[in-house]
Amino acid sequence: MLLHVSMPADDCRRVAETLAEMMEGEALRFPPGGPDAWNVWSGEIQLVVTPRGHYLVPGEMGWRRGATQRASETHFALGVRRPAHELLAIAGRAGWPAQICDRGGFFEVVELWVEGAYLVELLDPTFLAAYQRSMTVPNWKAVFGAKT
Repeated sequence: MLLHVSMPADDCRRVAETLAEMMEGEALRFPPGGPDAWNVWSGEIQLVVTPRGHYLVPGEMGWRRGATQRASETHFALGVRRPAHELLAIAGRAGWPAQICDRGGFFEVVELWVEGAYLVELLDPTFLAAYQRSMTVPNWKAVFGAKT
């Protein structure tokens, strides 16, 4: 189950508002991505729009400017059936960095860095249940406000 994706943009607000209109959804700020990041919500779909040139950093909630060349501006979250301990073991056998990370008290993920460079957030059934409870438009507005 694909849970959310992120994409880079030069004008995050404009991109989010335009895509939200196309998707018949809402554009809301995305504070974890920095002051210029935005979300697009439509039904169960969440699209995160972050500033171009701000790269993901292992183990941190958020994006940083000026990361290494192999860093990426994008990621995706994937719901899986395997428990977190099995995911960590598989990542270890592949030689890929992986750890359990808390996402601001909303939910936890197995933060998997494919080839040490590209982030995939894996949510086992327990993590997925917390994600589905917390990642809703009403909850987002309650925590971060309804400012657009």
